[in-house]
Amino acid sequence: MSSGIQPLPTDVIHLIAAGEVIDSLAAVVRELAENALDAGATRITLSLWPSQWRLRLADNGQGMNWADLAQAAQAHSTSKIRDRSGLLQVETLGFRGEALHSLAQMGDLEILSCGSELEGFQVVFDAQGEVVQSKPRALAQGTIVELRDLFGRWAARRDRLPPMNQQLRSVQNMVQQLALGHPEVTWIVQQDDRAWFELSGGGMAQVVAQVLPNVQRGDLAVVRTGDLELVLGLPDRVSRHRPDWVRVLVNGRQVRIPELEQGIFGLLRRPCRGIAFQ
Repeated sequence: MSSGIQPLPTDVIHLIAAGEVIDSLAAVVRELAENALDAGATRITLSLWPSQWRLRLADNGQGMNWADLAQAAQAHSTSKIRDRSGLLQVETLGFRGEALHSLAQMGDLEILSCGSELEGFQVVFDAQGEVVQSKPRALAQGTIVELRDLFGRWAARRDRLPPMNQQLRSVQNMVQQLALGHPEVTWIVQQDDRAWFELSGGGMAQVVAQVLPNVQRGDLAVVRTGDLELVLGLPDRVSRHRPDWVRVLVNGRQVRIPELEQGIFGLLRRPCRGIAFQ
């Protein structure tokens, strides 16, 4: 990953600009969580206050210094690529430099961060992503992003959103999806200052056992071949009438490729390391 947040060149912006769509609470969580994962976080805490349209995401990633914080919410500013050649070797979940700028338009954005220089700052942004207030803060290395009055400037969009209980289910599904793609990370999720759920890092099988109800770690087998890792339910312990819980992840992202899923089913019809997976 490149170091230092900088504006992208105009030719790169024209190649990738599509406008970041922040259309739900889950989309907000996804953008902030992906930034935390790109920063190397191994522990992410998400706090939600649904009735206040407020959320906070804290991570222990590499953090940002003052120069990066000042640029963080400006349009098309990123540390992840520098020029069009970077588009051919993207290794991060985000790279367009639009998420924080879009979030600043969606609500009141505040970021607290401490980078490798171990100097922390608290910064408040306006709707255009410009710094309007800043001050030094004593912080551990990492970043805390807080959004208040989410969609408050876009009342029509807020009114069209699904009921909050549906949005919270989408948030839970989003966190679980990200956890499967990054099984080394611990996730702590709170709602209205109370514990909601937690996913402890420790490997793909560990996460699967926490995501699926009534499944224990001992019910699962892990098969590795080259860069491919399969987590499979043992047929004498985990049974489903049809293959309706299949997740395929590539480079930390969940993908839907029916042909690949069918290929995996074909592979699992054969005995594998002494165990018949069906």
